[in-house]
Amino acid sequence: MTPSPSADSRPSIWILDDSPTETEYIRAALARTCIITSFTDGESLLEALGQQPLPDTLVLDWELPGLSGIEVCQYLRNNRATETLPVLLLTVHHGLEDVVKGLEAGANDYVFKPFRPLELVARVHALVRREWVRKRALADERARRVLAEDSLTAVQEAEERAWRAEAERSELLAREREARQEVETLALALRESEERLRSALQAANIGTWSVDLKTGLDTRDAGANRILGLEAVETRQPLEDFFSRIHSEDRQRVQAAIQRAIHEHRGFVEEYRLLLPDAGTRWVRDQGRVLLDAQGQPTHFTGAMVDVTEQKRLEEETRQSAEFERQLIGIVSHDLRNPLSAITLTVSALKRQAFDERQQQRIHLILLAAERATRMIRDLLDFTQARQGGGIRVQRKATDLHEVARTVVDEAQLSRPDRIIQISQTGRGEGEWDSDRLAQVISNLLGNALQYSPPETPVRVETRGEEDAVVLEVHNRGAPISPELLPRIFEPLERGTAIVDQEKGSIGLGLYIVRHIVLAHGGTVNVRSTATEGTVFTVRLPRSPPAAHP
Repeated sequence: MTPSPSADSRPSIWILDDSPTETEYIRAALARTCIITSFTDGESLLEALGQQPLPDTLVLDWELPGLSGIEVCQYLRNNRATETLPVLLLTVHHGLEDVVKGLEAGANDYVFKPFRPLELVARVHALVRREWVRKRALADERARRVLAEDSLTAVQEAEERAWRAEAERSELLAREREARQEVETLALALRESEERLRSALQAANIGTWSVDLKTGLDTRDAGANRILGLEAVETRQPLEDFFSRIHSEDRQRVQAAIQRAIHEHRGFVEEYRLLLPDAGTRWVRDQGRVLLDAQGQPTHFTGAMVDVTEQKRLEEETRQSAEFERQLIGIVSHDLRNPLSAITLTVSALKRQAFDERQQQRIHLILLAAERATRMIRDLLDFTQARQGGGIRVQRKATDLHEVARTVVDEAQLSRPDRIIQISQTGRGEGEWDSDRLAQVISNLLGNALQYSPPETPVRVETRGEEDAVVLEVHNRGAPISPELLPRIFEPLERGTAIVDQEKGSIGLGLYIVRHIVLAHGGTVNVRSTATEGTVFTVRLPRSPPAAHP
């Protein structure tokens, strides 16, 4: 009944624990270096002791139905065959009197639950080494007695082996001391790491929680209870207690999300409000996941929550500010349209009357100013719609881009007779587009080209039909756009150069609106600008709506 160490050098360890989860956790820690046999009750373990070779070490759970770990240990110590069998107790009892009780019952060592795998492995191996040394010493002693009966030489040889065994034992004891010291060092490092983690979680206002799916108990750390407005200590409460602290408008949604995560073994991410003891509310962002055992069954649902109340407040303030901005721009733009329309109509009527050249020039300046203000209002409305309304809306109909481009170029040439505007058109120009919006695109790009190019250089507008798309290019010979500005040239309030003629310019929304109109048509717009080639804006428009393409 007293075997030598296992042939493959791995010790035989018997585990007594009625919890499958705990047993699997112990097995996972020891399986790499030990041969594991597990029992769920003390009676079956004691029966196996009389039928199988003795293990090198027993790992006993203190609390068991039927025979407890303490009672099994006492039985072993009262049985001559097992009185020296090493026993390691696993216990949740941390009191000094409990430790003394376990040692008096015959336990060689103990580990507190929840245990650290490294500590458990080190303590088990320490007991195994001690048992192997004892067994080896007993075997050597028996051999020494046999040899002593044969001859003095045999006695001397036995003494020599005993000396070597003692030396090996001393070496093993030294290694055991080193192992214990290493375990204590690792335990200290682990405690320090846990303390740093707790400090980091507290600084970030993060709380952790874990739900035992078997018992339904929710273990919350101090951070989680602090977020809930409770005393900052670790607690264990039924999950229903936590649900009762969720805002009634969010509770059903959160409960449903948690149930889905548990049943479908997937992640959980929700934002919701908590009801505080002082009748206030707090927003949290909660994330969790399901932990599975070796058989793929869920055992725990664990995660962390963070207080996002301040973030939510800032988001709401930003939303209200954006809404106010949108309403303000919309109101101002709409209210300015009527008086500007009246000014434009009146000045247009005056321009047709017989005035001298000087008066006609002043009337023309008034008309240009009114038209520029009208364009600014249109740009503001489009900007507001693009930023707040999900994009610029378009009304598609059969349109010829060649005709739209010619009309815009003719109007620009009339208003700028001092400039040379060239137009080139090839291929088919038909497609399904919003003609007014495309005229706005061409007008903005052409006005931009005239504004940023020298007066003596021409501006070229080209439209060419391809198989499934029509391409628009507007080219000018102005100074190149700086490489730093190119990536954000289509952003609002960006201009091609730092120096802008404000009388001929705009409020800096033209290219931003161009991009959104093109995107609304399912097209693309880009720019290239060099000192040798000049600046070219290229727009590519699919002939049909994007949804019509596979």
